[in-house]
Amino acid sequence: MASSERQTIKKEQTVWKEHTNASASVSVFLSDEKGRLLMVQDTDDYGGKWSPVAGFVDVAFNEEPEMAALREAKEELGLTVRLDELIGVWHYYDDDDKDVIAYGKKSSSPTVDKAHMHIGYAYRGTILDGTFIMQPEEIQNYGFFTTSEIEQMYKDNKVKTPQYNYVGFKLWQNGAKHPLSIVQSNSRVTATESQSGAQFAK
Repeated sequence: MASSERQTIKKEQTVWKEHTNASASVSVFLSDEKGRLLMVQDTDDYGGKWSPVAGFVDVAFNEEPEMAALREAKEELGLTVRLDELIGVWHYYDDDDKDVIAYGKKSSSPTVDKAHMHIGYAYRGTILDGTFIMQPEEIQNYGFFTTSEIEQMYKDNKVKTPQYNYVGFKLWQNGAKHPLSIVQSNSRVTATESQSGAQFAK
């Protein structure tokens, strides 16, 4: 092959680049002695909808999902909890990312030009101690609800991010559980090393 032909082929080759556009979140499913699920309500500034105790994993501080789950329970309601099992891990995309996924088009959001994947970890846990003092910047109410009450919340469009929280609720309701160790990590931090002082199930 002539040198000029090789140069032409080289110029026509597409250079592929991969960009990370994902975030990780956690939710903790906690129940009372009657089997009712603990739900918290966002402030109106955050939509005013209901969900289990939940939040994002702070990767800036090398936080593990388990640590994030313990921290969120402490921050949102002042609770010390134990993580007993993993309910599940799954991913979802924002509703305004559908065109990106299906057609390769830009998102309808003016600040997003590609789909954003959310990776969610849902845990089943036990309340060990705490104050039930709400984090005022984010939480305006909390309560324990029966499964039928949560189903009604869902029908009334009052469940926050249902593609994550409602799916997690159904798995929790059906008894889904996996050992915490099923999620492997090369930097796992144990409970005694966590600032929260809570415990992981053995």
